[in-house]
Amino acid sequence: MSLIDRYVYHVGKHLPAERREDVARELMSLIGDRVEDELRPGESRDAVILRVLREMGPPSVVAERYGYERRLLIGTSSLPAFFKLVKVLPVAVLALSLLTFPWQDGLSPTGLAAWLLRCLASMLLNLGVLVVVFVVLEQFSRRHTKPDAVFDPSKLSPAPAPLAGAKPRTALLVAKIYVAAMVLVLFNFYPNLVGVWTNAGLVRFWVIPLSAFGVHVPLWLLNVWLAGDIVLETEVLRQGIWTRQTRWAQVGLAAVGLAVFIATLWSSHLGQLDPAFLTSVGIAVSDPNVKALAQASRALTLAAAPLVLLILAHIARGVWRLSRGTGTAA
Repeated sequence: MSLIDRYVYHVGKHLPAERREDVARELMSLIGDRVEDELRPGESRDAVILRVLREMGPPSVVAERYGYERRLLIGTSSLPAFFKLVKVLPVAVLALSLLTFPWQDGLSPTGLAAWLLRCLASMLLNLGVLVVVFVVLEQFSRRHTKPDAVFDPSKLSPAPAPLAGAKPRTALLVAKIYVAAMVLVLFNFYPNLVGVWTNAGLVRFWVIPLSAFGVHVPLWLLNVWLAGDIVLETEVLRQGIWTRQTRWAQVGLAAVGLAVFIATLWSSHLGQLDPAFLTSVGIAVSDPNVKALAQASRALTLAAAPLVLLILAHIARGVWRLSRGTGTAA
């Protein structure tokens, strides 16, 4: 990669992904014209390029001419990704809050008002968490790319090697981030809602939680996996591109997900429904529906081995493609 290419790449890192190509074309033309104008007979072209880039200044300074503001807590390059997530935030929070809607209160004004207040508080809390995640990623990125006291263009690192499927699908990333966040919230704050929903029994709706099936999920490992997935996909959304580092991180998180699945199977006792829970909702242990659910949960063990092999094959394929330097992990 030429020195000009490296310089243009580092300017683009400070700008929104959708503007980088236009700015890159403009800069390549501008720098090329200056080099041609200043090149003298017998002078090294590389020396002229180095001098021109040094006079233009650090990439962050050049990026300021195209709208980059270094004082923002959330950088200009991150704002489009941030606003994409913020737009979906109310819908995601509302969808999750519907699980706790007070249907049994007959839609009383008091119950409805309390539910709306909980929705608002949840939206504000999640917005705060989103801001913190972007600020942390932005500060980490700035520290990682902190310019030297004296700018030397020759020390600029090259752009990451191109990968197949490097351009992320924004809508899919946003959806995956919110699904992971919703699962995280459900398992940590509403575990009683995670299970099999049905309208049988003495109440209109009830849930057989996973624990009643004998399923025991290692919560700390699940949290590590989901939080890592959220941070990774937020960073990809912020950068606007998959790099070799983020693809390797994706493979690593797939391995953590496999560990969560294996640990859950190892510590669970599938098919052993909790009699105390069934009694509390007015369902007899001998009920045919209960027996069918117990048999279905036991059948999960039969699907476990093929699923583990499928995940291992996915991880191996990602490692093989990345080690060859040509492919994508997903």
